[in-house]
Amino acid sequence: MDSISRQSCLYWGVINVTEISDWRYRIERYRLIGVRCRRCGSVYYPKRSKCIKCGSSDLEEVELPKRGRVVEYTIVRLLPDRYNRFHPYAVALIELDDGTRIYGQLTDVDLDKIHEGMEVEATLRKLYEYGESGQIVYGIKFRPVLSR
Repeated sequence: MDSISRQSCLYWGVINVTEISDWRYRIERYRLIGVRCRRCGSVYYPKRSKCIKCGSSDLEEVELPKRGRVVEYTIVRLLPDRYNRFHPYAVALIELDDGTRIYGQLTDVDLDKIHEGMEVEATLRKLYEYGESGQIVYGIKFRPVLSR
């Protein structure tokens, strides 16, 4: 049984385990919170328990910059059902202002106007929703920085 279809019986009924974990990690999903290795200085997002570079478990939580630039991107056209209303969409490798590189979905942009080097900023947007329960899951996406 895969993680999407697993269910947990709690005293008030049956709830989807995936929905519970989405709720549990909502704060991390709403902010750009990563970790920095105290030994080698590597930064990771999303958070992890060990440094990939040096293997240390001595990590500290850090808030990452909300702005960056598109390094690479791709357009996603075939999606799982719960994302279908958002198709097609763009996913990008983004280099944040501090040099940390993360993956993120692009939003509020014409897919034909995306380009490498485009300035983007983090914003809170709907990621998907669960059909039966109607639970809406929000998270960070990136939109182009508007000229001022």
